[in-house]
Amino acid sequence: YITNNLRMSITPSPSSFNLQNLASESTKTKLEPKSPYYLIIKLLLICGFWYCSSAFSNIALKKCLTVFPFPLTLTVVQFLGCALLTFPLLKYMNVRGAFILSKGLFITGILPLSFGKVSAVFFATVSIGNVPVSYSNTIKASLPIFSVLFSRVMLGQRHSVAIYFSLLMIISGVVISSFTEVLFDLSGLVCALLSTMSTALLSVYAKKAMVDNNLHHLKMLYFVSLSSLFLCLPLWLFHDASRLLNFDYSALKDPVSEIFPYMLAVSIFNWSQNVAAFSFLSLVNPVSYSVANCMKRVFTIAMSLAILRNPVTSTNMLGMGASIGGVALYNKIKYDENKMEKLKLPISVKQTYPHSPSNGQIHPSNGIHPKLKVPVFETKTHTSSFINNNNLNTLNRRDSDFNGSFIA
Repeated sequence: YITNNLRMSITPSPSSFNLQNLASESTKTKLEPKSPYYLIIKLLLICGFWYCSSAFSNIALKKCLTVFPFPLTLTVVQFLGCALLTFPLLKYMNVRGAFILSKGLFITGILPLSFGKVSAVFFATVSIGNVPVSYSNTIKASLPIFSVLFSRVMLGQRHSVAIYFSLLMIISGVVISSFTEVLFDLSGLVCALLSTMSTALLSVYAKKAMVDNNLHHLKMLYFVSLSSLFLCLPLWLFHDASRLLNFDYSALKDPVSEIFPYMLAVSIFNWSQNVAAFSFLSLVNPVSYSVANCMKRVFTIAMSLAILRNPVTSTNMLGMGASIGGVALYNKIKYDENKMEKLKLPISVKQTYPHSPSNGQIHPSNGIHPKLKVPVFETKTHTSSFINNNNLNTLNRRDSDFNGSFIA
């Protein structure tokens, strides 16, 4: 299912191929740089890198917070690391206009993303410091709940019974995990929910900002990280600066060797997962991203349980499974609904009927495509029998508004 979804999201429109290209490509065994198979392998490599970086980032953050309980400071460290490491990457990749940003784009695009990013990262850091990584990621799996809630309240969208059933599975899993979590902490639960809610709101804007402004994903990461850093600095100076000076470092044998390596690991792994997440999001549609993100949760939970070995009961595992299963079901339903919506869109075909009009009206006989059973618009300019790209882009933007896809 994931491979098919990825293939659909990256395969070029069939209208861009001719029969000679298809015939020649079918005889080639070598993967060409722009072939669909090359792109699929590229996505799988990015996905694996994303999964490992995310898991190790969470584990390093948990270990660092154990000896250094300053979540706001670590939030600043994450944004600082992202900005510093993305700068040379943009230079190396020679991204056009990498460090040029208009005032209007900063105010309407980057600044709202930065506020959401600060909120999401800070609350996630606090949550990981108070509860196990596995439990925190189980709570974050409730992202579709907020996505559906926001779409219903803010856009008035209605959803199918199947969608609400998948949300019920997610809620049941979160409730079971909360009641059976050995190291449960209420503040950790609340912060995880606030982080998830911020991410849901953030997802409304991220993909739209990249597409509408033709913004390179690494350029967006750089400016969002930089502006998030400047937003955090006043809070850090007010809250953590004096506490760091008065912190009792005597409990640590060697504060530098026990704290600095973890902070460095958090910075590098957090930057790596952000680069991978932004790169993956720029290559696929939001549904594919949601599916991959669901699998990332499973991988992170499994890795944290294997490395950190926090106590977990069979009932707790059942709750985690129900929550992740609900997210997988939600993504599958959204995928099917998105596919059906695309089939319902009008298509443009070459004028083949002798008395058919050329003004874009439905054919007077029945107006139905004989094979696809959907309305047909006949024009002289469009010679392809595939769905119009503008309609597809409109549908993808509408479907991605509240799918909760943007998360790193």
